[in-house]
Amino acid sequence: MISALLGGVIMSAATIAMLVAIDITSKSIDDAGKYPLTIEEKELLTKQGFSKDIELINSKLDALEILR
Repeated sequence: MISALLGGVIMSAATIAMLVAIDITSKSIDDAGKYPLTIEEKELLTKQGFSKDIELINSKLDALEILR
């Protein structure tokens, strides 16, 4: 009887741990690709003649929705 109760507690803990891991992973995927351009990327775009498009690119990155 005690072993069945202990098994139930262990199963519950494992289930909660998996749900937390899935939630953290989901939040990480949602945030992926939504960072502004780095200094190096801005410098590269400026050297290639796209200096006026940098703000447009940043706004597109902010509006980007990652599909799952």
